[in-house]
Amino acid sequence: MNTMQKAKLLLLLPFLIASASAEVGIASHYPGDRGINYDPNVLFADDFESYTSPTQLKSNWNGVYQLPDLRIATEPGDHYAGAKALEMDLPISGKEISNSLNKNLVPAQDVVFIRAYTKFDAGYEVHGGNHDGLRLSAHYPGPGIKPPANGTGFFLFTLQNNIGATALPGETTPGYWHIYAYWPKQRSAFGDHWYPDGRVKPYSPEIGNQGEWLAYPNQYPDFTPMPNFLPQRNRWYCYELMVKANTPGQHNGEVKYWIDGKVVGDFPDLNLRSIDSLKIDVAKIGLQAQHSERVNKKWYDNVVVAKKYIGPMAPVRP
Repeated sequence: MNTMQKAKLLLLLPFLIASASAEVGIASHYPGDRGINYDPNVLFADDFESYTSPTQLKSNWNGVYQLPDLRIATEPGDHYAGAKALEMDLPISGKEISNSLNKNLVPAQDVVFIRAYTKFDAGYEVHGGNHDGLRLSAHYPGPGIKPPANGTGFFLFTLQNNIGATALPGETTPGYWHIYAYWPKQRSAFGDHWYPDGRVKPYSPEIGNQGEWLAYPNQYPDFTPMPNFLPQRNRWYCYELMVKANTPGQHNGEVKYWIDGKVVGDFPDLNLRSIDSLKIDVAKIGLQAQHSERVNKKWYDNVVVAKKYIGPMAPVRP
């Protein structure tokens, strides 16, 4: 990041921290999310209230993985609204554990929003590679494959917290919010990490840890760096991720995310595909780690997938 870009970020910092999103989301019309599943723009919704056992999740989700490490939580504080939430556990283990719920989107979509309330346990700490959070993907074949550079293959974006091999300045557990990405300009076979201030990991021999939006600003004129932010453990947050596939031949794709209704990361002017048939076909929530040295827990509640911005849950009026 050059001096001018740093100055721009510092000038924006007070505004970004203090400002609330002016966007009015679908959830504003459904206090407590009651009836939100009937909205014509909602593709899927689950508040986990109808389950008594994780095995019942299969009735609403297309993929339910690591059933022994899933639990319907009813304890006070471990659900955001209602009386239940989904708990995902990482047991003490030296092998990879990958908890997830996958929802197939039929028909597949050009633009998708996924929102969920999430919370890490008070002592949550994972070292090394791990993924957690909300994911939207198109034709994703599995890890360790680079998408074709011509935009005919697949893409994937996850909103997550993860430190990985090296921490950024000021970064501690559970890691800064950022985007884990598979896309046509991918650097690593196992995905890239995009930070709201414009940095990208892994390192590129050509442009270092700058993202393309910093290194080639003329190609990404709408990008604005935003401050990295570290969430607290043992606190509920409203996460929302949006992925918009570009019109083939144009650089108008976008990956954007909100925390508690505030935009905290935005990557516009993207070229993700060159064919109309490459559409978003899976939404996912998950908790995965290569190993876990303690029993780590994360909770999910009030998941909504939609074609328009959802926003935080509206309060229930007396």
